[in-house]
Amino acid sequence: LHAPNGFDLSITEQVMQKLLSHHDALRMVYKQEHGGILQYNQRELTEPLAIISHDVSKEHDVKKAVSTYANEYQRQLSLETGPLMKVICFHAEDGDHLLIVTHHLVIDGVSCRILLEDFMSLYQQAAQGQMLVLPLKTHSFKEWAEAIERYAQSQLLKNQQEYWAEIESKPLTALPVDHEVTKRKVAETKSVQMQLTETETEHLLTDIHLPYTTEMNDILLCALGLAVQEWTGESHVHVQLEGHGREDILSGLDVSRTIGWFTSMYPVVLEAKPDQTIADAIKGTKEMLRRVPNKGIGYGILKYMTAAEPSGQHVQPEISLNYLGQIDQEVTTELFGPSTYDMGRQASPDSEAVYKLNLSGLVQQNRFILSCSYCASEYEEQTIQQFMALLKGKIQSIITHCLAQQEREFTPSDFSAADLEMDEMDDIFDMLEEKLT
Repeated sequence: LHAPNGFDLSITEQVMQKLLSHHDALRMVYKQEHGGILQYNQRELTEPLAIISHDVSKEHDVKKAVSTYANEYQRQLSLETGPLMKVICFHAEDGDHLLIVTHHLVIDGVSCRILLEDFMSLYQQAAQGQMLVLPLKTHSFKEWAEAIERYAQSQLLKNQQEYWAEIESKPLTALPVDHEVTKRKVAETKSVQMQLTETETEHLLTDIHLPYTTEMNDILLCALGLAVQEWTGESHVHVQLEGHGREDILSGLDVSRTIGWFTSMYPVVLEAKPDQTIADAIKGTKEMLRRVPNKGIGYGILKYMTAAEPSGQHVQPEISLNYLGQIDQEVTTELFGPSTYDMGRQASPDSEAVYKLNLSGLVQQNRFILSCSYCASEYEEQTIQQFMALLKGKIQSIITHCLAQQEREFTPSDFSAADLEMDEMDDIFDMLEEKLT
């Protein structure tokens, strides 16, 4: 975060202590015991969280200095001893830059929003001399974990096994590579970005969804399927998606304000044919996504927690896509906003980069930005640039197509008709049209 007029460090420290005492997951530690890893929730920290302070105003290269410090502090989080959070304040000529480093095991995208909302609220309360007060807690991470354990053995979840077995039974399409590698390492990853104009971004967020009642993931995945088909010539490809994991599957359990790592990950199969119209591609992608049970949360629970006979090899998609939303709007107040400085390397250079193509999208400063991370020893940069240009072209084609549509087109999921196929749906509408005319 960047505060042009600086942060009051005594207030910041007070606020962080309140956040740590209120949000249980931020006090978790992980210990290796009895051949496994156990999570422990500490009632209180062994010592108060201290704000680390660095004056970088006299540095020759402030950007590089902040990046060096940030890398070091990212590395210092200890899973066994905690706390899994560090707060560093960099004093620069343009004000203060506050880096909050939190381990991914205790925080996810939704949790980040909760943490930032609470930080902003508490900081303003403290600055005005008020008592620090947060909204009531929702159910704890521990209560959620126990409920998921019960859900994992329920018949309701086991009914999804057939759906996920069908996804995993489809042959995996191997993406072409420039060079074969045995293992991808984070240290060897690079990224290529593409971005849309502000006008295109505005359309992507609003009016292009009217003709087919779509959501952002429908459009991005449709474009991805079309781009991969044109690149590889294959008619289908597995893609790994991320969900927030807070689906309403557990009666009476509310984790809407609970911090933790709830993220669900699950595979989908994108299908695209060379002769397919954009309209058919959009509707097909939308219907495929609507058929995913409970936004995919059951996949990981069945895979790791449900007692069952081994179902063979689990599919490992080579592409991952994650849309993070509109980021910068969430961290802007009259006191501070987002900082442009580097947060440091967020994963160990020695860890494995699982996907051939790791796509991450967000809207920042009114522009949609899509970044593709790849292994530099596996792909030439030009290959990825060409693919990203192709993908950008598909997104633009979809925007143009949707803006030209004058009428709304319905699909089975608009009527909770999950068992209907698209062609059956079209037959019904044709029959109705004949009757009306």
